[in-house]
Amino acid sequence: MEIDLHGYHPSDIVGNGILTRIIQQTWEMGEVQLTLIHGHGHKKGISPGFVNTNTGFFGLNIRNALRHDMELRQWVKYTTLECGQTGSTSIKLKSNPAPTRTQFDKDLLPERSYQS
Repeated sequence: MEIDLHGYHPSDIVGNGILTRIIQQTWEMGEVQLTLIHGHGHKKGISPGFVNTNTGFFGLNIRNALRHDMELRQWVKYTTLECGQTGSTSIKLKSNPAPTRTQFDKDLLPERSYQS
């Protein structure tokens, strides 16, 4: 499953429970992989802190949460974090033998902060 997060600010998704709910719902659907498309942050100019990261501020926030948020580990195989693609982050999800959801709740995502 892929979720496009262009147009959101990191504070819209990370640190407020939205990322957790995205991952939980994806796992409840029985998905085995989740790709979060956040953009690579280089079109606005390369800032020194992001030169070798393949991502921008948003991607770094998402990856930090995936690496360190212990609550996410109930659904995520955290050692499977894939950061090789510019502008997106992929993870593998733990197996769900009894999926309880058939579709992702798009109302979960807040209104976009700005247009990309």
